[in-house]
Amino acid sequence: MFWDKVYGDSGQVWGDKPSELAVAAASYLRKQKLDEQPLAVLDIGCGYGRDALYLAANLRCAVLGVDASEKAIEIATRAVPREHKERVKFQKCNFVELDHEKYDIVFASHLYHLLKDDERKRLRRIMGRMLKPDGLLFLSTLSVKDPEHYGKGDPVPGEANSFHDKTYLHFCTKEELIGDFYFL
Repeated sequence: MFWDKVYGDSGQVWGDKPSELAVAAASYLRKQKLDEQPLAVLDIGCGYGRDALYLAANLRCAVLGVDASEKAIEIATRAVPREHKERVKFQKCNFVELDHEKYDIVFASHLYHLLKDDERKRLRRIMGRMLKPDGLLFLSTLSVKDPEHYGKGDPVPGEANSFHDKTYLHFCTKEELIGDFYFL
């Protein structure tokens, strides 16, 4: 698997600091006082767990991080501090294998743009099914306005704003995201 090789070669390829999305999510939830009751958080595409660990350390929550990469899950599991062992779990699975449990928060950082159109549709259905009523989705993805990455590589036939260089990348428009996540 591509990601097992990436994590096997480089380990924490994005460092040990949380993503901007994790910092923003934790800040928002604290400001809105939404973490006064314990939250159930699902981190889809958690990688080596840096965001799941950050959320658990900064919020009253139980976090399940899932990723298809066995190597990433191994790294994540080893990184869980003793004091969070009961609240942070990691599981190797593809998001289509997730059960029907409901979560207060569904979190997906830098995953959506890696998925082809049919996979994005499937992920949206799963997210909608797994969010509790009034649950929140925190999602980060690449934009067509990204000057560093947009248009790099070969255009993917039949898929607007999708390119393949070293890996497949899809770049979203604001209108696309609004249309795709209308159910929220």
